Amino acid sequence: MPNHLHGIINICRGGSRTARTQIAPTRNTQKCKPLSRLIGAFKTISTKRINNVRKAPASKLWQRNYYEHILRNEEELNRIRQYIADNPANWQTDEENSNV
Repeated sequence: MPNHLHGIINICRGGSRTARTQIAPTRNTQKCKPLSRLIGAFKTISTKRINNVRKAPASKLWQRNYYEHILRNEEELNRIRQYIADNPANWQTDEENSNV
């Protein structure tokens, strides 16, 4: 979609009940990082690259927050995959589409 992004992140977790991302095992530490750090890093890196291409340094790109939903089974995963695949067809009727 031109005005938002959908994605699925698969997080493998260890013995804890809290899902977290983990830094690369090449370091001598096993500190876990929360999902918000992963999303923040994605937003930072993609903003810098997009603004570089646009030649628009320091332009704001992403909204402040993000929406997350935990997929608990294969059925939910397949439903969300289908939603993501079908979603671009909805752009023609999206209220934020200036061509509508």
